[in-house]
Amino acid sequence: MLHVTSTVPEYLALLDVAPGDRERAWVREYEQAHADLFEMYYAGYGHRDGRPAAVALVPDLAPEVREREARALLALEHAASDFEGLGLLPGGTDLHVTLMVGTGHSNAWVRPVDGTPVLFVALELLPPEGYEDILVVHELVHVVHLQALLPALARRAELENHLGLRIWLEGLAVAATRQLLPDRPAHHYFFVAGYDWPEQCRTALPQIAPTLLRNLEVCDATLTYAFVGVTEDQPWPSRAGYWIGDQVVTEVMQAGTELDELLGWQPDRIVQSLRASALLTGRS
Repeated sequence: MLHVTSTVPEYLALLDVAPGDRERAWVREYEQAHADLFEMYYAGYGHRDGRPAAVALVPDLAPEVREREARALLALEHAASDFEGLGLLPGGTDLHVTLMVGTGHSNAWVRPVDGTPVLFVALELLPPEGYEDILVVHELVHVVHLQALLPALARRAELENHLGLRIWLEGLAVAATRQLLPDRPAHHYFFVAGYDWPEQCRTALPQIAPTLLRNLEVCDATLTYAFVGVTEDQPWPSRAGYWIGDQVVTEVMQAGTELDELLGWQPDRIVQSLRASALLTGRS
């Protein structure tokens, strides 16, 4: 069952504000109506310096934001039903979802809130019609695995920034989405624009592998972002950790481990698999 929080009503109210007053209303009315959400959002998923651009987008986005909200909800309902049918989610599972309009930096993410996994979707970055299912399935994989990881996170909160775990999580979401929604263009599963991005990652593997293996169990937000974030500060492509994770998870799946088992793996088992992978040890 979906439990949905949406910022859309307060966002639409910005249309009634004079353009010169809209940025102030964004902060004092829109964000304040969902203060806890935006505090979390700006702590790791959005940037306050994106407010002017987001405010300028209101006249164009507002007329279609209800349609985006409806598409996201329909995709979530379909994906949840499919996951239950495949035994990846117990029947009747409560899924907590927040639909919001942010400042255009992150399209979707999952994080625990008061001990419950919550799936967030930024409607301003929702993919075009017909492609939103990839985003939703990717994030729902994260929800299922996060549920299994909650006891470990309760013991060690720093695991949120565990390098090996984060790379595995993103790789598992990519590989699982490809299995559940096959035959899509390869780059769509990674949410990158360049067709040559996978080959760029493979070319950079001699730089990536030693750094990654040396730091697999390090819990550091900056280091983790260097592998899974959008950055030009590293000698490898942005989000290269998604490609690494996908390659390793696919290797494990091809060796016979089923998706439902992988969704329960814990950090120690994940690190062990990364260390033993043919990709990172040079045997591929």
